[in-house]
Amino acid sequence: KPFFMVCGIHKPHVPFWAPRKYFEMYPKASLVVPPVSIDDWKDIPQRAMVRRFRAFGFELGKSNEPLSRSYIQAYHACISFVDTQIGLVLTTLERTGRARDTIVVLISDHGYHLGEHSMWGKVTLFEECARVPMIVRVPGRTIAGTRSESLVELVDVFPTLSQLCEISMPEGVQGHSFVRTLERPAHSTRDSAYTVVTRGTMLGRSIRTKRWRYAEWGSETENELYDLTKDPAEQTNLARQDEFEATVVSLRKVLR
Repeated sequence: KPFFMVCGIHKPHVPFWAPRKYFEMYPKASLVVPPVSIDDWKDIPQRAMVRRFRAFGFELGKSNEPLSRSYIQAYHACISFVDTQIGLVLTTLERTGRARDTIVVLISDHGYHLGEHSMWGKVTLFEECARVPMIVRVPGRTIAGTRSESLVELVDVFPTLSQLCEISMPEGVQGHSFVRTLERPAHSTRDSAYTVVTRGTMLGRSIRTKRWRYAEWGSETENELYDLTKDPAEQTNLARQDEFEATVVSLRKVLR
């Protein structure tokens, strides 16, 4: 009979617990610690900040390499631990003969800061937090190892699986099927992807295109614009520069 299984793996998540052997895969001295800049937040709306870093034991704009290396090691250990669990599922699909007719989708709910912008954890609109892994295998429809630069949103998973399984969808579904992108990776499913986080009762909203990320924090004056082609680490907020006014206006329309 057809089956649908969701396997929700808790890690990587605090507390960063995993068997010791996974920690040993990542010697602390070999890890890359993001640079900390005291000026990083001078041109970014303060509402964009989430003060979760305090719970990790950090101070804003102050480097703490020993603590950073400990957390980064633990996070990487949890990732490899999760890889092993995913391997158990895939191996079982192969062993039972179900791999030949079972669609597999691997995603996470959000990204995670490991010191970028002095942030630790989640709930920001920065690329490190908004972007998630997505790996899809459809027997007979996808080619192993292919990649696509197309933007998609997590709400697109539902209509994609519905189309692949020939199941009708209810009206009002906001997602877009990316089946064509699975079959032809050069095909673009979306021109932009939307991200939203909360700050109390206020929403921080962001639109991401292939080149730009634009965000607003409750008003047009508390905004961000980054050229992800030239500035993938989102270090320079261009929203206040006159030469990018037309870009801001254009992306604001998309956001709304």
